[in-house]
Amino acid sequence: MKYHCLIFTFLFSCQLFGQANITNQNLYWTRYYNQLSLNSKWTWHNEIDMRRFADNSRLHHLIIHSHLHYKVAPNFDVAAGITYSQQSPQFSDATSTLVVPEIRPFQEINQSQTLGKRVTLSHRFRLDERFIRKNNGTDLLEGSDFNFRFRYRPQLVINLSKSDNKTPVNLKVADELMLNFGGEILYNHFDQNRVYAGFEKVLSKNFSVEMGYLHWFQQRNTGKDFFDRNIVRLTILHKVKL
Repeated sequence: MKYHCLIFTFLFSCQLFGQANITNQNLYWTRYYNQLSLNSKWTWHNEIDMRRFADNSRLHHLIIHSHLHYKVAPNFDVAAGITYSQQSPQFSDATSTLVVPEIRPFQEINQSQTLGKRVTLSHRFRLDERFIRKNNGTDLLEGSDFNFRFRYRPQLVINLSKSDNKTPVNLKVADELMLNFGGEILYNHFDQNRVYAGFEKVLSKNFSVEMGYLHWFQQRNTGKDFFDRNIVRLTILHKVKL
């Protein structure tokens, strides 16, 4: 709740001076998420995420994550990884074809706890180090802009099936806040907020499929402009044990 209050404070401050400019967009994301268990302590996670505009299927963003997790305790792990992304134009009707690459090392902590037999609450804390290629809006330039970004995501997973069901259906609800700091950040210390709800159907011990809705509210570099996005996300989850 306190994080949503932070967002409302930003919105109210902008609207108070009549400067807020909110752009609504609809997108769909398709994601493949692989978890490779190397042993009881180490797991290697790899993701590829294709994000497209709903109206013309134009590519909005390509994201690739790779991160290695070490289990410190049954309900606690630490991880480090790297992200490579290609940011296409932010509008589906843009005439520009500029694609801006980003390299993003990151570190994270994951902690989970059970709330009864059917509910799990998890917390993810992540620190991004963002190296975004410099550009002038039409061409890439030499060098990169740099800043840190802190991310916090609480998530509830609720088992909706009977206890003896080996292929359960899970309800997932999450809320992630992202804050920028360091580097040359002048206006958008608040980066974005993502609220998500979806259903995961476990198909086997190795595969599951997830479909959900994500509301993405993001502040732009100007400090007074925002994106308000409605997103449908499809995820294929694949777990492999060695």
